[in-house]
Amino acid sequence: MTRLYINQTLSAGQLVELSKEQRHYLERVLRFQIGQSFLGFNQVCGEWEIVYEKSCYRCVTQTRAPCLIEQSWLAFAPLKHDAMTFLIEKATELGVTNLQPILTERTNTQRVNLERLQKNAIEASQQCERLDIPTVHEPVALATFLQKLPQGVHWFAAIERSEEKRCQLQYPTGFIIGPEGGWTEKEKQLLKKYSTNLSLGKNILRAETAAVVCLSMKIYFPASI
Repeated sequence: MTRLYINQTLSAGQLVELSKEQRHYLERVLRFQIGQSFLGFNQVCGEWEIVYEKSCYRCVTQTRAPCLIEQSWLAFAPLKHDAMTFLIEKATELGVTNLQPILTERTNTQRVNLERLQKNAIEASQQCERLDIPTVHEPVALATFLQKLPQGVHWFAAIERSEEKRCQLQYPTGFIIGPEGGWTEKEKQLLKKYSTNLSLGKNILRAETAAVVCLSMKIYFPASI
C-alpha cells in the first residue's frame, strides 16, 4: 500500500491536510477513487490508514504504534548528485537518524541542497517502511564538527587501508566517512583525537560504498568491527 510521510498529528477520525504535491500524486498519478486508502506516518503518531472521502482525507485505523528510535549518525563529505542520492537512500534504509554533511580538504563539491537531500530521505523512509525521517543537518567544516560532536554518541572514523585492530562497537553509534579523494594526513590525526579509527580492508572503497559497509556492520555484526 502507498505510504506517505504526514507532518501533523494523526488520530482516529481526524482530517488530514496533504501537501499540494501529495494530493497530485494520489489523485492525478494514482487516480484515487472515493473509499481508497493509503498509509500515513510519522515518528510521534505511528502509522495510520487514511481514507479518501470526496474532497478530503480522514484517519481511520492505526496500523502501527510509535516506537522508540535508537539514535545513529552518519557524517560524510558531500558527493556528486547520483552518488549523494544513493548514499542518502541507503543510509535511510539502514536506520540512520541523523545525516551530517562535513566539508573536508578534498571534498569534491561544496554545494549541498539540503531540501533535495531531505526529500530523498523522506522518499526512502516511505519505501522502506520506517516510521521516522532522518534529519539532514547543515554542512559544517570537519574541524568544527569534531570539536562539537553530539554528546553520548560513540564515534568511528573510516580510514582507508588503516592497520587499526578490531574494536568494540558501542551504541549509540556515529560513523564518519571521508571524501572520494580520501583523508589528508592532518585530517587523519584530527580524527584519531576525537574518534575511534576503523579499517574497511585493503581495498579503496568509494565513499558511498564505505558508508554502506559501516552501517551494515552496525546491523549485522553488532558485537565488534
